[in-house]
Amino acid sequence: MLKPLDFLPLLTLLGACTPLHQVHINQQPPAAIEAGREHPLGPGRSTPIAAAQSLPLTPLPRWAAAPPLSPGDRLQIEVVDGEDFSGRFEVNTNGTLTLPFLPPLAVAGGSLQDAEKQIAEALVAERFFRPQRVEVSLRLHEWGHAQVHVSGAVFNPGMVTVNARGVEERALKDRLSTGDFASERLLATALRAAGGVRPDADLSRIRLTRGEQTLVLDYRPLLQGRAVRQVALMSGDVIEVPESGRFQRDLMTLSPITPPGIRVFLSNLTVPATGNAISAVGRDASSLPYGARLLTAGTSANCLGGTRLTNADRYLVLVRTDPLTGQPQTLERSVQELLAAPQRDDLNPYLMPNDAVSCYDSGVTNLRDLARTLTELLLPLSLL
Repeated sequence: MLKPLDFLPLLTLLGACTPLHQVHINQQPPAAIEAGREHPLGPGRSTPIAAAQSLPLTPLPRWAAAPPLSPGDRLQIEVVDGEDFSGRFEVNTNGTLTLPFLPPLAVAGGSLQDAEKQIAEALVAERFFRPQRVEVSLRLHEWGHAQVHVSGAVFNPGMVTVNARGVEERALKDRLSTGDFASERLLATALRAAGGVRPDADLSRIRLTRGEQTLVLDYRPLLQGRAVRQVALMSGDVIEVPESGRFQRDLMTLSPITPPGIRVFLSNLTVPATGNAISAVGRDASSLPYGARLLTAGTSANCLGGTRLTNADRYLVLVRTDPLTGQPQTLERSVQELLAAPQRDDLNPYLMPNDAVSCYDSGVTNLRDLARTLTELLLPLSLL
């Protein structure tokens, strides 16, 4: 005869076999969980936590939550007793999710919880499951890339791609079950991908438009190394950086939204050089950090130094396209005046991407070369 205690292992086993979670259709979460923390799988599945373990949470708007679902995102879907609906699926180009025997579900722009609920509701609507029996688990496998449009005061406006991954990285990701971190699908990454913000950008009014909604952000604290709201992007977002109409020296510094470096074109054919190779003007010399000035380019081109009598009066010529007006501009500065006042922006301007800097000889060197040329021409005549 079985004793009452003999049923204890059986009851324990039955308790461990209860479902992990269930999607409730048109049901409100019980009031008992209001004091708990919201479960990642959505409302109605919250996990209560003790007061001593709770952390101060600041409610974030939908804009600042996890990245919204976007075309190219890969999801792992599990439906209990529904193997035909389970597997790994990717959000289509038009933002829909297609499961076997179900109509396309518009999931782009929503959260994982929203998509999970949509799948459960579709299974019930198509009469594959009853509301009390449908159990859906949706987990992220991989965040895809996002194509966004950046315009305004950036160096390379246009369509940019963020969070792009190579074939090897995606193959390695396939070995993992679920979970991913989209560290490159952020607004700051899109600004860098567009060449970085220009020195005339108004960082206090950056506009992010998604559909019919627009969010205005202030990214000025980034220049002081302070934190700002990181907004996750999805394909189709439009970013606009307004122009302030004036040059801002504070923006000529390294930051997460300015160019990490610039490429300038250097030329130094001064005596005795007969080519840029002899002047040691190579690829490394023409790659300068963002915020470099004309004097830095002259030094990198080996235009400074040498014999004071012949080299002190050398001068630099800067040819550029003005980032504020878009018009060609030519500036001529002597080495002496640059060394005398290197802090003056009008004399020693900041360099922009694709600027061209040339080094020219001093008047003494030019006069010496002229005399040498005349000598070479007249000497044969004197021998006649």
